[in-house]
Order: sequence, then structure tokens, then C-alpha cells
Amino acid sequence: MFFSLNKSLVILGLLAAIGTILPVHADATQNVTICQQGDCGRDLAELERFARKGSGDAAAVVAMAYASGDGVEQDLEKAKEFIEQGARRRNAMAMFVLSDWHSRGFVVEQSDEKAQQWLQRAVDLGYAPAQYQRGMQLLAAADLETQQEGVQLVQAAADTNLVSAIYVIARFKQTGTLMEQDLTAAGALYAKLARTGHADAQKQLRRINQQLAQAGMNNTEEAKRLQAAEAGMERITVTADANHFRSQLGRLIDQIDASGSFDNRSVGSRIQGVGCADTGSVCAVNKPEKGQGSLRDVLSGGQGN
Repeated sequence: MFFSLNKSLVILGLLAAIGTILPVHADATQNVTICQQGDCGRDLAELERFARKGSGDAAAVVAMAYASGDGVEQDLEKAKEFIEQGARRRNAMAMFVLSDWHSRGFVVEQSDEKAQQWLQRAVDLGYAPAQYQRGMQLLAAADLETQQEGVQLVQAAADTNLVSAIYVIARFKQTGTLMEQDLTAAGALYAKLARTGHADAQKQLRRINQQLAQAGMNNTEEAKRLQAAEAGMERITVTADANHFRSQLGRLIDQIDASGSFDNRSVGSRIQGVGCADTGSVCAVNKPEKGQGSLRDVLSGGQGN
């Protein structure tokens, strides 16, 4: 019992340290920026048309736009209408956002019970940000079995390149918390994150290389690759694309349109469940990015540092 309590305190301490760098919950979605340098109202109008024809992905993004008031006039009633529409269509992105809104009482009523219900539904659909958030909740539990369930969920999210999840798994491998300690594996994950400009990952990669050197393990092929990754960090320049959101919205429109499910020939009422996988939309995780805001997290499936 004493050992278990001590181990739990170690885990909680590590999670607290991680929490100062990475968000466990979605950011306040009413304050996100959707349109950077330019008017994306036309794109949002097109997405609203697709949402009304049955696209769950479009409904989720339009709801976020109305909630933030960026790109369209803020309208919380419309935000509520579209996010609930997307969730009813079993869209994981919409479920995740609705869970966040219920947890904070934004747009919809505050309800921890409903927040957890929608979060679990998004987890069940394999949505990486939801897997990460639920996993972090389970990791805060006192018993080892529940913590291991949390590790599995965070690992699943990391496997899809979710930045927050990759960082947590790297920390666990580095410290030997709930996983076998593996400095070179942790270093490889930090190197992956460092290439995107993740500041703390850069610091941790340097620390890993120092630890390997102190242990006399700095001459292996893996260690040399990590040293090269650290040396290369200084030459990395990350340039933010000012039109990223606009291109994301445009790409989402093109992909929904290409699906053929929501054009003028389709009957929207017949389409009950369309989500990320069905449309090939940008809510699928592709790669970690630097400095992602919450709408960008939802669009890309990632959370930044």
C-alpha cells in the first residue's frame, strides 16, 4: 500500500509537470482565431451548406466558428444547433468539442456527466484528442490497473502523431514511469517533436544526450542520431503559415465536395453519420505542428505546446 501510494505520488507529480506545458483539456473555443489575415466567410458559408446537407465534419467546424465569432457574427444559438447536429451524426470532432463545452458550461449547459459521456463516445470512435484527454484522466487515478488503461489511450493517441500524447509517452519512457525506461526511445520522440519547434522537447533532448554521455552510451548508432538531431535543432526555422486556417477550411470543403455525398443531387436527410474517416477530412492526424490553437487542434487532430 505504501509503495502504491508513493508510486501514485510520483505519477501525479510528473503529470503536474506535464500539465504546465501541455493542455489536458481543450482550450477555450470561444476565443480561437479561425480567419488569419483575410475573410473566410465564403468558406464558412460553403461549410454551413454542407453541414445542413448532413456533413458532421462541416457541422463541427461551423459550430466552432459561430462560437468564436471569427469569420461570422458570433451566434451561440447557431453554435449550439450545429455542434449538437454534428454530435448526433456521430462525428467524433463534434463530440469532443461538445464534451469540452459541457465541462465549462459554454454554449450548452454545464454538466460533468454529459461532458464525460460525449468524451467517451469520441474515444470509442478513436478520436486522438479525446483518447489523450481521457487517458490523462485515468492516469490521475490511484490504482495501477486504471493508470495502465490511461497509458494505452495516450499511446494510441501518440501513434497518430498527437503532439501532446507523444510528449507524455516520451516523458514516461525517459523517467521509467509506468513504462520501462528507454532513454534512446524517449530521445527519438523528443527529436520528432523538436523538429516542429517544440521548445520543451528540445530541452529534454539535450538532457537525454547528457544522460547517455554520462552513462557511457553515447557511441551507439541510436545515440549518434540523437546527437545529430540536437545539433540540427539550431538550424530549424519554423515559419507559421498565416493562411493555415483558410487553407484548412478550403481543403475540408474540397474533400467533402469530392465525397459526392453532399452535392445538390444528394438527400441530406438520408445521411445519418458522416465523420472524419468518411470524408477524408483534415480532422485526421497527419503530423505534429508548432503552436496549435484549439480550433487548429480540432481541425488537424493535434494539440501544440
